[in-house]
Amino acid sequence: MFWNHVSKRLSAYLHGELRPEESRRVAEHLMVCRRCRDEYEEIKFGARMAARLSDELGRAHAPAALWAELEEMIDGAGAAQRRPDAAQGAVATWRKMIKGVGAALRSPMPSRLALKISLAGAATLALAFGVFWFYPRAPRAAWDVTRIEGAPRIGSKAVGDAGKLRVGEWLVTDDSSRAEIRVGEIGQVQVDPGSRVKLVEAKADEHRLELARGKMQAIIWAPPRQFYVDTPSAVAVDLGCAYTLEVGEDGQGLLSVVAGWVAFEWHGRESFVPAMAMCVTRPRLGPGTPYFSDASEEFQNALAIFDVAEIGSDARSNALQTTLVKSRKRDALTLWHLLARTDGDDRLRVYNRLAELIPPPPQVTPEAVIRGDHTALDLWWEKLELGSAEWWRIWKGPVPSQTK
Repeated sequence: MFWNHVSKRLSAYLHGELRPEESRRVAEHLMVCRRCRDEYEEIKFGARMAARLSDELGRAHAPAALWAELEEMIDGAGAAQRRPDAAQGAVATWRKMIKGVGAALRSPMPSRLALKISLAGAATLALAFGVFWFYPRAPRAAWDVTRIEGAPRIGSKAVGDAGKLRVGEWLVTDDSSRAEIRVGEIGQVQVDPGSRVKLVEAKADEHRLELARGKMQAIIWAPPRQFYVDTPSAVAVDLGCAYTLEVGEDGQGLLSVVAGWVAFEWHGRESFVPAMAMCVTRPRLGPGTPYFSDASEEFQNALAIFDVAEIGSDARSNALQTTLVKSRKRDALTLWHLLARTDGDDRLRVYNRLAELIPPPPQVTPEAVIRGDHTALDLWWEKLELGSAEWWRIWKGPVPSQTK
């Protein structure tokens, strides 16, 4: 374990101020430590509050709707995050403080005096939420590109020792060229020979590239869901990690995760890929079923057939059987994903084999799994010892639309 707890580093992690190695370690710690995750969620909540307040405190009288919105945010946070009782008490305290500051701002006194009172109230809120840990970062209009070797190009222009990649522009490397892209303030990407990469979006909360072909290696030290890579058949969503992504001429891709997690998503189909695991994505099919890189060749070959074979076909059924027979305890990652990619008797077969490898918690019944109950699946995931399902569910949400 990195540290017993990482409380003192959470604000720096949120701001992207840690060194890459420290940031990766914090991300890995958060996956397995509920206490630090709860504290991190409170800091993020305070940051949202601070951002909202900073927009309004420059005005003499903040609109009454602001305070209603803030109270709704508090109520939502208390209900949605499954916080411990102690945190629920803090939520009640925050609500009282919000009401007090809101009353000051709504008062009819002269604007300058009202502003002083509102600032004093905001300072109190800052201490409660830790909002001084948060500050907005302006997005970079262009990302820095450094030539590593050869003659990479941005559009038709050769990159000297360094260049700028702007939204809508392509970085192209030939067979003897490599380059590095600085991803705003949150990470870096190395682009290997024979690649085409476009900068799609460069917002403060959305950093997006498109990999049309070739290979890239990303190291991201920002909080999850800030960095995306579009491919012809899936979107790679960073959950705090380091990974390699390849796309062939036929549009098929391969994701290999080195540290942390990556979510691979396409039209509602998703795969959660941890460190030392891989996942293939195919045009018109989306991300396949993830597997660990040390799985047997027979296991990997059978899984590939299962992912592409027609539903209901003998080839698919036979491939599933081989996958189950050749699975180890470590391959529970794959079998857990297969529960969502099978139905009927096939899902029951997957359930039975996974139960042999990793017995489900007592409250997880075959009936709940067969009907696809998310609570049951998450409880079983916890038994796989791959990190908390709650952790990546926190970050699960609609992926921003791809820009083509």
